[in-house]
Amino acid sequence: MKNKHLIFGLVLVLLSLTKLESAQAQTVGLGLRVGGYSAGVSGKYFFREDRAIEGILGTGFGRRGFQLTGLLEQHAVAFGIQGLQWFYGAGGHVGIFRGRYYHKPSSKHYEDSYNKTLVTLGVDGIVGLEYQITEIPISVGIDFKPFFEVNRDGLFLYPDGALTVRYTF
Repeated sequence: MKNKHLIFGLVLVLLSLTKLESAQAQTVGLGLRVGGYSAGVSGKYFFREDRAIEGILGTGFGRRGFQLTGLLEQHAVAFGIQGLQWFYGAGGHVGIFRGRYYHKPSSKHYEDSYNKTLVTLGVDGIVGLEYQITEIPISVGIDFKPFFEVNRDGLFLYPDGALTVRYTF
């Protein structure tokens, strides 16, 4: 019975995400994000004309696993150009990876944790530019998304940035 309620709720959420509002050029966008520390699938939903929720499901380069990121973003017209927006926001992530090399602060060499499962939690910030191509339903964005991450190996800062291309509904 719980599964039926969960499936019904997911169907309602998906239907609400695809509903277009006339005041917004882009309501929902789905696409690919390729960055310095991660690559994956990105989805963005505008719940107001100037506010969006972005979700990223990605993998870390050199890591076996995945990371799920959620961001709340504020958008505004950039440089008075129609279709060009700058945005900023914040959020968090959780990841599960199997093995990686890491540098202990107390050591001068890299140590191997290749056969260990690593659970990560983090806080993310984001700032960038995004252009909605008016002739076709595609948006192209570039961003800087630094994040702090904590796991059993310590606290780390990653200066991530990416290029994102989305199909918009």
